[in-house]
Amino acid sequence: MTTTPAGWYPDPYGSPLLRWWDGTQWTDATHAPGQEAAAPPQTPQPAQQQTPQWAQPLPQPQFQQAQFQQPGGPWGPPNQTAQLPAAEFGTPQRTSPVWPWIVGGVTAVVVLALVIGGAVIVLRDRADSMAARPQTTAAPPQLDQTVPPERPRQSTPPLPQLPQPAGGRIADPVTGLSYAYPGDAWQVPDSKNVNNPADQRLPLWTSGCQTTSQANYDGRGGDWVGSIYTAEVPQIFPYSGPRSFGQLAQSLLLTYDPVFYGIPHERKILRSEALTVSGKQGWVIEFEMDFTQVAEANGLKWRKERGEIILVDRGLNDRPAMLYISVPDNLDLSVIKRVEESLEAK
Repeated sequence: MTTTPAGWYPDPYGSPLLRWWDGTQWTDATHAPGQEAAAPPQTPQPAQQQTPQWAQPLPQPQFQQAQFQQPGGPWGPPNQTAQLPAAEFGTPQRTSPVWPWIVGGVTAVVVLALVIGGAVIVLRDRADSMAARPQTTAAPPQLDQTVPPERPRQSTPPLPQLPQPAGGRIADPVTGLSYAYPGDAWQVPDSKNVNNPADQRLPLWTSGCQTTSQANYDGRGGDWVGSIYTAEVPQIFPYSGPRSFGQLAQSLLLTYDPVFYGIPHERKILRSEALTVSGKQGWVIEFEMDFTQVAEANGLKWRKERGEIILVDRGLNDRPAMLYISVPDNLDLSVIKRVEESLEAK
């Protein structure tokens, strides 16, 4: 805490005069600066009166230096409050002019408004420019048009009717293969019921016949059948001539096993070897599918199924021909041998 002795000080009410501070309060006594004036009568001064706010900043040597806490806060050391002097004629004004605060405040408001307005204008201009800017998409890279397209399947018009047996044989006009017709129990199906051109893994069968092994075997209208079909090997399977037949035959079997035999079973390869068909190089892979466990548990009429995939070379300019035959053991398995022995190629 500091004390301010009685004396003449700049008028805290804002006039250019000096006003008398009697040690406890401001009085009505004033005089112009530079003129000598007697001290007004002293009023009793209470001991240890708190420092008046408006007298504190005066640079009088007998003053102790006051500390400033914050704008508009009390004079004195931190956390200490001083008593403001109060005269009979009202609450004194600040000794420092208020105009710098007002002008400064107005200036800050104006600057802030300009900044905000500028930001709005900038954002609006950016938004307008983005709205006006055409949305462009980078052009896709040009593909090398010199790469030849994949060779399409060589077949007759889409899904022609499969040829009917004639003279005890079925002849495929696309692959040039023909084979013995196994009998009236085997019927030529509608092409659209056995072909799926959308799946490039699957052959596009161009001849064939089938017979029923068990109707509605799954309780949902599905029939299990014996099958004999011919087709060109699909383009997705690489072929570099008869020397690749062994690998090609295994690839076909592994691919078609889960597609053609969609219930649990075990597979066994009985033979995989070269052969000739009408003097053309070929290959046969013979296999057996064992459904015994699932058949006994579900009352199926067959237990095993025997089959073959026979490949015939047609020259490097043509895809190899393929014969697929598969017969469940509740049908006549001798059909497999008869078809293989009767197979011819043009």
